[in-house]
Amino acid sequence: MESSIWNIQLGDQIPASSLCKKIEVECQPELLALCSRVENYFTQHTVNEIDDQHVELVFMLFGKMVDELTHLFLKEKVLIYPGIQAKGLQFELQPAVIQQIQHTQEKITALLNRLRQLLNNFQMKPTWSTEWKNCVQDFFHLETKIHQWIYIEQNMLYPLFVNVTNVN
Repeated sequence: MESSIWNIQLGDQIPASSLCKKIEVECQPELLALCSRVENYFTQHTVNEIDDQHVELVFMLFGKMVDELTHLFLKEKVLIYPGIQAKGLQFELQPAVIQQIQHTQEKITALLNRLRQLLNNFQMKPTWSTEWKNCVQDFFHLETKIHQWIYIEQNMLYPLFVNVTNVN
């Protein structure tokens, strides 16, 4: 059975083109599906479990995080992964590109951290509705999977394509 993107370890030897394909086919759709589930909850339910001010802030920060994630996925899918698949290890990412990717991933991580704070570290109360508990659980899964995706890209994929003499 082919391994899942979510089971990849740092020492695994996976060709870069395969890693790009796994991220594009497995990782990105799963993350976007989790985002969609959370967004659907907010559009279909009234959140009574947290105060209105926090609900608006959670939804706004979540929307910003989804925008950052979606735009980065698009850049990777259209610009970076095709280059890796066409040129293999001859492909080279300029330091400015890597810095921009890292900056975007840092923004996503910061937004996730703020969402975690607003959602009380995902600690649920017994009085909460089942739907809201499921939504909070989706937030937790989304955060976990985003961190795994960032780890794979920053530690296994992108280091293969950086010319170390150009990096600060």
